[in-house]
Amino acid sequence: MADVRFRDRSAHALRLRLYEGEVDVTRLRSFARGRAEAGGVSVEGAVIGSSHWMEVRFHGLRVTEMLACHEAPDGLQQAVWRPGERPLEVRVGDGAHYRFAASLDSLPGAGDDLARLRQSVGLAALVPCELGLSFEYPGPGPGRATSETLVWAAVEEDGVLARTAHAYPSEGLVVLSSTVIRLAAGPRGRGRAALPASARV
Repeated sequence: MADVRFRDRSAHALRLRLYEGEVDVTRLRSFARGRAEAGGVSVEGAVIGSSHWMEVRFHGLRVTEMLACHEAPDGLQQAVWRPGERPLEVRVGDGAHYRFAASLDSLPGAGDDLARLRQSVGLAALVPCELGLSFEYPGPGPGRATSETLVWAAVEEDGVLARTAHAYPSEGLVVLSSTVIRLAAGPRGRGRAALPASARV
């Protein structure tokens, strides 16, 4: 198990940051990391404590999603989403569409969803075009429930589909998220609507 000290986090502190182009993630300590690719589309991701980042590359596009409680590394912009807000939908790169949706649920109520996601993560190693990551953050004492992060992603012909869970047993809460990144319909390079300025690298 990774040597990491327990730090109590809150589901309400999660923030999504979305970046185009290259993002330096070397300063972020990873506890689980992996990559999947197929047909020129790739996804690389990592669990960083009770948080995650995920980078998608295809057709010259490079976009990174970071969902985390801590402050972003120096030079990176502030949150573009937080728990309780409506789904985020933006165009990124040269004609791609990004959609992020998340819900803040009680752990007992989300038990079935968590079980299905754990199963998908566990089976991902058997599928070349899927990524599955999990990490349980060490608890503060014997018998104490621990925070858990799950990341699953599937590479498809025109993009990436992902699901994640960030569980906080001390609060009895879990944030469940879904991400879809696809090439937009129609000729590439037309009608480009870039990320809002607050979301740019």
